[in-house]
Amino acid sequence: MAPQFYAYLSALLALLLTGFRIVWRKSSQPDDRELLVAFIRLDFPPDQREVAQKIAVGLAEMVGLKIKRLRPEHTLAQIADWVENRIYVTDIVKVLNLAYGITCDADTTFRALVEKVVEHQRSKGEQASHA
Repeated sequence: MAPQFYAYLSALLALLLTGFRIVWRKSSQPDDRELLVAFIRLDFPPDQREVAQKIAVGLAEMVGLKIKRLRPEHTLAQIADWVENRIYVTDIVKVLNLAYGITCDADTTFRALVEKVVEHQRSKGEQASHA
């Protein structure tokens, strides 16, 4: 009876360790996305790089590895086409509006999007400093 108990215990331990590895790997995924989209920083001036990368990480959540195609001249409509589970560009526009407080449309390029977000953050910062 004792050998069966130890065999059962070792199998249970192996299963728990495998589950732990899977959970551990999934928790490191956001860092992977940041590295995956870091290339986009090179296409923007220094004051816009962090914002460009942050937005690209959010888009990578939706489009997956196709984010590697991202260039500043891509429009939101083109980016929405990369999503496998079809998403409407209007949904992306709404999310961007809620997240960054900017208005844009399907023809807004990634570069224009980053510029709008940076400008919005600057004006918000100036308003806070005057208050």
